[in-house]
Amino acid sequence: MTPQEVLKKVVLFKYLSPTELDSLASRLQKRDLPKGSVVFKEGSEGQEMFLITKGECEVSITRNDSKLVLAELGESSFFGEMALITDKPRTATITALVDSEAYALTKTEFQGLLVKEPQLMARLLMAMSEILCQRIQATNENLETYFLINRAIVDNEQFRRLYIHSQLKT
Repeated sequence: MTPQEVLKKVVLFKYLSPTELDSLASRLQKRDLPKGSVVFKEGSEGQEMFLITKGECEVSITRNDSKLVLAELGESSFFGEMALITDKPRTATITALVDSEAYALTKTEFQGLLVKEPQLMARLLMAMSEILCQRIQATNENLETYFLINRAIVDNEQFRRLYIHSQLKT
């Protein structure tokens, strides 16, 4: 699949014209992601984002000794975009679930586009903002659900007794 074909399928680039897609495609670097390979680790420095052209990748975080899978991403998905706009460490680990292929856009190329093609970048950043807002909204909904479940458990006297009893045995 050519970079242009990939870009047309990615919602992040929905506002770009065919000419702008071509300009962006010329800046992408193809990457093979063998099954089981870690694309990047949570906490590492980020210098690029990735567009999946083939395969699947897992997004996970680790807390203490527990791994929490946040998402599984397939063809036309992207990840690592926050590295293009911030110097903060990666917030998750990405692992290829199967042999996969992706295109990478480096921070250097991204910043070059900001200077050389401001209209392209304005449209790209608009789409990125919309996507990040959707993710924040989904996170807020999940937090509300977890809060309500937690409150229901805490308010349930039978559960509290069971919990206290189980703690006394350990």
